[in-house]
Amino acid sequence: MPSETIIALCISLCSVLFAALSYRRNTTHDTEDAATERAKMNANILYIRDAIDEIKLEYRGIKKDIDDMRTQIIKVEQSVASAHKRLDDMKKGE
Repeated sequence: MPSETIIALCISLCSVLFAALSYRRNTTHDTEDAATERAKMNANILYIRDAIDEIKLEYRGIKKDIDDMRTQIIKVEQSVASAHKRLDDMKKGE
């Protein structure tokens, strides 16, 4: 075999080897990037879920406060109505 053919075959084999190694490295790199991106997304989802849980707790507290205020307003309205009735009775008694 002529030396040019041997050199050409060696160069071809080297280029195939380098291509295979590059493909393997890029595949590993892509997998790592995908895993990193997935981990970031999971962390963001957990953060959003925790924030929603906090909002739910605040909402329950606010709802309880509103219910308590509603009860107090009803009592005050009843007291005011009773006071008006007494005042009306006092005016009639004069």
